[in-house]
Amino acid sequence: MPEFREMAKVTLFGSGNKGGAEFTPAKDIPPLAGKVVLITGAAGDLGRQTAIELAKYGRPSRIYVADLPRGDAEKKAVVERITREAYVQDEDAATPKTEVRFLDLDLTSFESVRACAVEFVAKEERLDILFLNAGIIRVAKGTTKEGYEVHFGLNYLGHALLAKLLIPTLEKTATNTSKPRVVVVSSEGHAMAPKGGIQFDNLKSECASMDYSQRYGQSKLALIHLTRHLSTQHPSLTTAAVHPGRILTGMADALKKESLLVKLTAPIAPFFCVPVSVGIVNHLWAATSPAVLSGSYYEPVGVPGKESALARDAALGRRLAEFTAEQIGGVELVG
Repeated sequence: MPEFREMAKVTLFGSGNKGGAEFTPAKDIPPLAGKVVLITGAAGDLGRQTAIELAKYGRPSRIYVADLPRGDAEKKAVVERITREAYVQDEDAATPKTEVRFLDLDLTSFESVRACAVEFVAKEERLDILFLNAGIIRVAKGTTKEGYEVHFGLNYLGHALLAKLLIPTLEKTATNTSKPRVVVVSSEGHAMAPKGGIQFDNLKSECASMDYSQRYGQSKLALIHLTRHLSTQHPSLTTAAVHPGRILTGMADALKKESLLVKLTAPIAPFFCVPVSVGIVNHLWAATSPAVLSGSYYEPVGVPGKESALARDAALGRRLAEFTAEQIGGVELVG
């Protein structure tokens, strides 16, 4: 049973949440006054908590929640929840609170990604921290609007396009003393990628011959290579990929219904998983710590050098960069 075997390598024997750097949001997130943050998937568990912690302790001017389109009432509820939880015990009422704004973003549609970037650039002249955080892992096969395997299309290609469109704003924000950050949320699950790493010839299909762990794995592997590529091509930025750790989220709950391994290990999950409040620490460390080395992949917290051999494969990275340029090269930021 390939799905069980590959998932077991990560679920039971991976690096999980072993400690590295000491980082406490309350004391280690620096002041972020005047800065602008954008987080994809920020209506979900990890992204939302990241926004809450940054608003609570860093107080940037604005945080943009980029997530699936929804009704005005639902958008307002997301914004109000983040604001409420960030300032439920506001001990520094004299400091301006962060303004939270919602942006529609469907990463399975290039048109939606471009529209999101156009809207953001129309509102802002700077971007200090970009979290490519949104992601899916599921058994069901499917494709994006453009026909790409849905994990690869949403987790990787949608984010690669968004980054491309926002790079000019990020670079415009850079100064001699401050580099904007791009935090790419990968996973130790990148080790579950199929043989060879990425099946380029099958990406414009459901990748029906793969189990879902391999489809997920190749998308997360691609994100590590994206991190390295952005770091090389845009030295005025600091770009880092992170694995959050094994986290008890709504995504994990939904996966129990579809994955035999997840279902069987659910009773012991609390012993090797952490709550979201712990899982976002690597996000926050990568976004703010002076110890971050651009182009690196970090496991919790701030532990480098844990990526697979395929994640270090320079030839694979070059092929992915060429493939990506071919797929998204024609999508431009035009209002």
